[in-house]
Amino acid sequence: MEQILQIFVLLPLLGYLISLLIPGKKEKWLSLASITTLAMHMGGFFAFALFWMVEGQPKLNYLFLELYQTEEFSFFIDFYFDRVTAAYMAVASVLTFLVAIFSRYYLHRDPGFKRLFNNILFFYFGLNLILLSGNFETFFVGWEILGITSFLLIAFYRDRYLPVKNALKVVSIYRLGDLSILIAIWLIHHLLHQNITFAKLNDAAFIDQTLGHDFYGSLVVCSLFLLAAAIKSAQFPFSSWLPRAMEGPTTSSAIFYGSLSVHIGVFLLMRTAPIWEHFPIIQIAIGLLGLVTALISASIANVQPTVKTQIAYASISQIGIMLIEVALGWYSIALVHFAGNAFLRTYQLLVSPSVLSYMIHDQFYNFAPKPHKPLPEKAKKWRYSLYILSIKEWNLDFFQFRYLWTPFKWVGRQLDFLNNRIFIFIFGAFYLAGVILFIWEGKAHWELFKF
Repeated sequence: MEQILQIFVLLPLLGYLISLLIPGKKEKWLSLASITTLAMHMGGFFAFALFWMVEGQPKLNYLFLELYQTEEFSFFIDFYFDRVTAAYMAVASVLTFLVAIFSRYYLHRDPGFKRLFNNILFFYFGLNLILLSGNFETFFVGWEILGITSFLLIAFYRDRYLPVKNALKVVSIYRLGDLSILIAIWLIHHLLHQNITFAKLNDAAFIDQTLGHDFYGSLVVCSLFLLAAAIKSAQFPFSSWLPRAMEGPTTSSAIFYGSLSVHIGVFLLMRTAPIWEHFPIIQIAIGLLGLVTALISASIANVQPTVKTQIAYASISQIGIMLIEVALGWYSIALVHFAGNAFLRTYQLLVSPSVLSYMIHDQFYNFAPKPHKPLPEKAKKWRYSLYILSIKEWNLDFFQFRYLWTPFKWVGRQLDFLNNRIFIFIFGAFYLAGVILFIWEGKAHWELFKF
């Protein structure tokens, strides 16, 4: 039964490779190949899920491929399946299939028709890697694929200035999340001295025995996971990148930033729950982060003039409530909440152009001003202040510009001296040194490099 898990990862990859070979002018064949791949994946998954539930919902773990092994470390691709994976994959398979069908007509004769379907299939491959990942290495590969496809779809209209600018902003924030999760994985290996699987991570006795002796190291790991989850799910103070990501086509906005990709932060917290559940301070931090995000995002969503921005902040607000549920240990409620929010936001984004036209028509013929309700002076001041803060999105863009993008630009200017020749020389020197050390591994004194 465990061996079937690899099919759900390899099938989207096969569909992606086939779509690369189909010419862009063959829209019918391109969409047919993509939709057929997604339909086979969805049907196969639901058949597998039904059999899995009949068998008693066992937790499945499957070692797919071992890439590198030493006496102290093993790097391998591992797949894991439980009820969290089942819930996410059920929603993902249905929504991706429906959005692919919608895209076939929505982007008909668009110059980027082929690119969109290529990116959707590649995204779905990365998403399945994340959802079925059995260890942090497999998870990180899928995490990076989601980042790459997000950047490509935000900059989908690459001949325009604003989409490219926003794509670069988003990918810079993503890099911070990538760095956080990469350092957290390195620290996990340092604390556990092995490549830990999610199946073993659920062993409470093992976690107490291995992580209990290093309180501060484990606390740093949990904080880094929380930071990565907050960035990926656009939680405060990183919320403003999500509306900027809506520059891509409506269909990609629906599947990426309304339903699937934006919920991966919640999935990460559920996967790492056996670690941070031992730290009440992290649980409180997750709950407070979700509460602050929910309140601020809800206030922003109520005053935004564009429908995509309203939907984006409304989704962020709901994800903040999911963080509160996760912090309280209500994982089943969080999964149901995720499914409802994902379906709702996808629907809202797909029908938003039609709804706007209906609302404009209704406002033109049936507009009636709302009755004026007098308020006390203090209430007016608080209301107007909240309105100004919300319409300016609580200056979150300024925060990111001041403390994220400006330092990145400064570092980039300092590294201007690294032209192509110098970079190739430095990279080549390090690569050659690595090859020499690898060849002479038996004679090198590796104890000097151990911490």
